[in-house]
Parts: sequence; C-alpha cells; structure tokens
Amino acid sequence: MSSPALPPPFSLIGLEAVGSTNDEARRLVSEDTAADLLVVTARTQTAGRGRRGRQWRSPEGNLHASVLIRLDRSLAESAQIGFVAALAVVEGLAELVPAADFRCKWPNDVLCNGKKIAGMLLETAGDGWLVLGLGVDVAQAPPPGEALYAAIALAELGWSGEAAAVLAAFCRRFGPWLERWRAAGFAPVRQAWLERARELGEQAVVRLETETLTGRFAGLDHDGALMLDQGHDGVRRILAGDVFFPG
Repeated sequence: MSSPALPPPFSLIGLEAVGSTNDEARRLVSEDTAADLLVVTARTQTAGRGRRGRQWRSPEGNLHASVLIRLDRSLAESAQIGFVAALAVVEGLAELVPAADFRCKWPNDVLCNGKKIAGMLLETAGDGWLVLGLGVDVAQAPPPGEALYAAIALAELGWSGEAAAVLAAFCRRFGPWLERWRAAGFAPVRQAWLERARELGEQAVVRLETETLTGRFAGLDHDGALMLDQGHDGVRRILAGDVFFPG
C-alpha cells in the first residue's frame, strides 16, 4: 500500500506481507517502541483475525491496518473506542462514496447497502495500550457463503481508489472523534452512532455462545451494551454476540 498523507498526530509503518497487523502493533508495545496513534498497515495478512478468533480474509488491495492507542481510562470504558472507530469509518467512507448508504452495526461492524464492508477488532497490549484492528473491503469482498454476513467491496460501488485513501479518510475522522470521546465521554459518541445505526427499532436475532435471542433492537445502554426488547420478557442487555436483521 502506498503511503497516505495521514493527518497529525498519526504516524505510519507500512509493511508487505505479515501474519497480522495487530500482532505487529503488539510487538511494538513489547519492544517499547509504540506511540499513540501509530498505524501499522500491510498489503496482505496471512493470519488476519476477526472477533471470536474468526479468520479475516486479507487479499491485496483491501485495507489491513492497526492503530495503537494509549489508554487513559479503564478497559471497560476503552471498549467504547470501537464505536468511535465505527463512526470514523462510516463518515470516512461516506466522504469517498457519498451515494452509498453506510451504517454502523453492533458491535464493531460497518455495513454498506445492508452488506458488511468493514470490521474492527480491539485487543489490549502490554500496560496501558489498546490495538484497534481495522479491515475494509476495498478491492474485493469475501464470496457468498464464505463469511458470516453478506459482504460488499468499495470497488463494487464503482470506487476505484486505493486502500491508502480509505485509511487517510478514516484517520481524518477518527482523530477528532477520539479527542471528543476523551474529553466528553461516551454520550456524544453513543448519540452519533445511533443516528447512523442499522435497523434501530427493528426486529433482530442475536446469537450468543449458548442461546439465540429474538427481539427489537432498542438501542445502546450508557456503556455500549445492546438493548434487546423482548416484549413481555423485558429488555435484555447484551454485552457480546452476533446480530442479524431478518428483514
């Protein structure tokens, strides 16, 4: 990937083929060479991963990046950075392809026209560091049946730019949103995320480790948990799971 012009204070390390950009970022922490908002990218990953240890398909032409973030609050609160990043992805992609409908999907996905186009993975590293892994389908998406959700790539929307431009657009949005979260907390992030959410108020299916739930996607709790309205059974607070919208 060519070197994009990232806005300050972001800095960049661009690599060729790696196992995982998240692992490379974690290695920098272990070697005491990490820096806040240092971005590690790679043309391809041989061991990319998503949530719950799922394989993340990483062909050349897509965006594979990890951002190192210095933590200044609890791990529970820092998980909210996933929502910050989702907002930045939605706004950055909308800047590049204004005609497309980009939406946030709980917990860490971004959809385009109802199909998954980006995902994020948050991992801790060392003492006081968070690694935000980001994958965006720029050139190609997983074929039908290979991924958990139907997927789409920017190229299918007629956009012919490179992954570097996607990263730059993301950073332009992520920096200010991260600063706002650090200064004002989760409330403004939560409000903006809900305004860009997929299927708010609609029926949803949530697959947990040991059960599958159905209900109405009622919104987010004050800390980012999904609120599932199950009618007479009350509102269930979901901390982790896979969400599907049957419609």
